[in-house]
Amino acid sequence: MPTTEKENYLKTLYKFDERGEGVTVTALSKLFGVSKSTVSNMLKEMVQLGLVQTQAYKPIHLTAKGRIIATEVVAKHRLIESFLVDVMGFEADHVHEIAEELEHVRQPEFFKRMSEMLGDHSHDPHGTPIPNHNF
Repeated sequence: MPTTEKENYLKTLYKFDERGEGVTVTALSKLFGVSKSTVSNMLKEMVQLGLVQTQAYKPIHLTAKGRIIATEVVAKHRLIESFLVDVMGFEADHVHEIAEELEHVRQPEFFKRMSEMLGDHSHDPHGTPIPNHNF
């Protein structure tokens, strides 16, 4: 299982792909507030794990394996936001940071129960689709 940091990279790549945008080392460097060499080193590790594909001067892409993990992390995040708003009564604009922490919980049963409690939820409180998931 990838580290929290790798999951954050995968989630970010997923979101760029969801919008139909390519992402580069420079863009990731700016987004995460780290050097390009830090991003490059992380991407090298992720290539070795079979999570991303890279080519010089080309956008970075998720592999099938990387997409599965990224989809799960994004689904967890959006499901948590929905749970916090719909069940716990939080305001939609106050749930992102909490979801950022909880999305890395590695207990599938936690998310299965959360999903059951919410019922059929296809979108998070911000109107963004929750990807299909099997926790």
